[in-house]
Amino acid sequence: MSHQHFCDFAGHYWECDGTAVRLFAPEASVCMCLDHGVPMEEGDHSTCSVELLSCLEHRADQMRAMGYDPSYTIEPSPESDQSSMFTDSEGNHTVGFCLWCGRDFYCMEEVENHNANDMAGCAEFQRCKDTVRMSTPNGRICMPPVLQALFDEADLADCEDTE
Repeated sequence: MSHQHFCDFAGHYWECDGTAVRLFAPEASVCMCLDHGVPMEEGDHSTCSVELLSCLEHRADQMRAMGYDPSYTIEPSPESDQSSMFTDSEGNHTVGFCLWCGRDFYCMEEVENHNANDMAGCAEFQRCKDTVRMSTPNGRICMPPVLQALFDEADLADCEDTE
């Protein structure tokens, strides 16, 4: 059973047979449903979100437009078939994670539930939000701990308010 992607470079839909080459990937990988976190070939996903992915015809043009030489290839890592950006610490496929609490999401429904109602499902965001609103006159929201740690590690954190 085939499914569609949307070529975000040229602005058209294209048919896929179940695997596709993503930008900067050396070879095709299985297409996963963004909403359910399962391969697109498992079940009917005709009403699910469509992955933005340049088609084979426009992939090289998109890479050149981004300043990359499409003839340059990166060898796959022998320890993993998938990018570590899309797996949890145990190697399970994920669609993302919460910058506030670090929770992994295995389908878009989990993301939507976590972020619903002013992120009511994220205890870390709620704690930080309440603390900041009580302690600052403008009630500004603080930075997610994951980003704060990255800024601290790079010595980019601005500790003083310059306004």
